[in-house]
Amino acid sequence: MPGGLNREQIGFIGLDIGTSAIKGVLMTAAGTILSRETHKVAHLSAENNQVQFDVERLYRSVTDVIRRLTLALPSGGTVAGLSIASASGNTVLVNEQGKPMLPAISWMDARVRDEIETVFGRMDTGEVHERVGWPLLNAFPIAHLAWMRCHSPELLDAAAVICMSTDYILYKLTGTWAVDPSTATTMYLQEQQTGQWHLPTLHALGIPEHKLPPIRPTGSVIGEISIEAALETGLAHGTPVVLGTFDHPCAARGTGVIDEGQLLLSCGTSWVGFCPMNERQRSVELQLLTDPYLHPAGTWGGMFSLSAISSSIDGYIRRFVSGGPDRYHEFNRLAASAKHGAGGLTLNPSRQEGFDNREGYGKPDIARALMEGTAYLLKRELNRLEAAGMRFTSAALVGGPSETNPWPQIVADVLGMEVRTVNGSCAGAVGAAIVAGIGVGQYADERDALQELDFPEVVREPDQSAESVYHERFCTFQDSYR
Repeated sequence: MPGGLNREQIGFIGLDIGTSAIKGVLMTAAGTILSRETHKVAHLSAENNQVQFDVERLYRSVTDVIRRLTLALPSGGTVAGLSIASASGNTVLVNEQGKPMLPAISWMDARVRDEIETVFGRMDTGEVHERVGWPLLNAFPIAHLAWMRCHSPELLDAAAVICMSTDYILYKLTGTWAVDPSTATTMYLQEQQTGQWHLPTLHALGIPEHKLPPIRPTGSVIGEISIEAALETGLAHGTPVVLGTFDHPCAARGTGVIDEGQLLLSCGTSWVGFCPMNERQRSVELQLLTDPYLHPAGTWGGMFSLSAISSSIDGYIRRFVSGGPDRYHEFNRLAASAKHGAGGLTLNPSRQEGFDNREGYGKPDIARALMEGTAYLLKRELNRLEAAGMRFTSAALVGGPSETNPWPQIVADVLGMEVRTVNGSCAGAVGAAIVAGIGVGQYADERDALQELDFPEVVREPDQSAESVYHERFCTFQDSYR
């Protein structure tokens, strides 16, 4: 660590590279957030349900965020480390010159049909979930690579490195290839419990292991900011770069959700519930997306997802609430003006049914029903887990909606539990900053970091007057969208 500096002069940069935005924080070793920066991510939609993006443009956006963050350094201060959390699950092919061969394929890409079965035969979905940690889906790199093997095999054979966008960004910053076990899970090519690439899967795809980044532990210092990256970012040449994690596990670190019984609700492109679990097998049996999280020293992580629901909500806001550039401000204002239960209107934001029955309801009720419907979807998932014996005492809400009104209170009222907001929309970036601090030795581990850091929080208790209304409306929701 830098000598002669106090804890407010030692900074850590944490980045959260999400599907729709890059978020970054500059955090001091004492936990003060000196700066928060955001940059929107652009996707390139093509024909046949293809969703891609320019990974070089993404890198330039990352360097822009870093440069803006460094401007908030106090006089005499220094950035002691950087780490990245990311949504991941995308596919990038890199040539011998270290350049992307084509746009990155997003996890939202829906081009794949039966290519997985063509390459692998009929896969045992239970075996895949046990080995990989996630249920088999017709998406993510394993699906993209199967599609390429069927339709563009010459690209796979010509690629020098097959990776994801975060791996490429780390390479651009340091000149070193590496991926952590949490992020590697989203490729579906890793044997999660050993933290090694699964060779039979690679053989079926015709991909040699040396084409993949080496898997190294979260918190490892993989390299230092190169001379070229120093010019691009404003960081000092030699600044340590530390391996991070998938985005939701980093957000859990940034909110102090590390023990079984705690719950993180992350509201981004997808709304995700993340719960630390002592036993990995239990997470797999409950059909949760399983993350290595604090393994081997601590808990695993189980996740459920309302996948890409924000896109659905945005579409309904544009159609029924407001289409203007300030539509989310109007959406929140209108929802706050409506009463509990949205006047009897029940909507499921993930499905079209019910929106034709909105006659007689004004925009305030429609806005509130969208918020309440999202909370009902969360409650349905939590009821399933609680029926299996899991218990949650409180929830931490992060992401953009966590910093609005009345959505956090609606979540507390529908779930019937205390909801905390800690670090809000930048929780993933704060978690990455914590990982950077652990990687360079500022903190011994996550628990030690959380004891040293004192983040402000907003706590919302369930409103008892809303309890009977939401109990009734949730039953109606269940019956309508079973």
